[in-house]
Amino acid sequence: MDDAGKILDRRQLFKNLFVFVGDKVADYASKRIDRVMPRGDYLRPPGAVEETEFLSACTRCDECIKACPAKAIKRYQGVMDVAVGTPVIMPRENPCVLCNGLLCIAACKDGALKPVAHANNVKMGIAGITESRCLAWGGQDCQLCYIKCPLQGDAIIQEDGKPVINEEKCVGCGVCEYACHTINNTCAIKVTAKREGSYTG
Repeated sequence: MDDAGKILDRRQLFKNLFVFVGDKVADYASKRIDRVMPRGDYLRPPGAVEETEFLSACTRCDECIKACPAKAIKRYQGVMDVAVGTPVIMPRENPCVLCNGLLCIAACKDGALKPVAHANNVKMGIAGITESRCLAWGGQDCQLCYIKCPLQGDAIIQEDGKPVINEEKCVGCGVCEYACHTINNTCAIKVTAKREGSYTG
């Protein structure tokens, strides 16, 4: 092999080495971000601002937790996560009941929870129904999610005795998910958190 060939081989070796090291660094950074950033499978209290702003504004003072009459708001207990200590709602444990006056918002002095004109304007998330797990969709007589919904007839409607979510009206309180979970081992309803534009005045 001549000198030119050796130089080309050496260049290719270094090129491959840089690519390998770059890939490893990117992979490490990605895994680190996954550990630090919140998983996002929880809901914020009513009136929560966009997630990045929320994490910056919330001082973890627990005032919204203390004010919640339904005891639905809890401190997030994640590990190595920037959201640790922030207020969250886990619907299957305790949903938001959209209490009169939305007391958690009134208790927040940090601007992490903004006032909303009415409970109908809250946007914590959106419920979704897995029809294959739903008792009503399976032909059984079940209307529990519909009956328990605080916005009955708006957020959840019935079509031929089957529940249907109106995504535009659903506020993501989680009452339907909680209700379904109490009677259905496989739970047909899951509320997905809404992370941006999470409140409307």
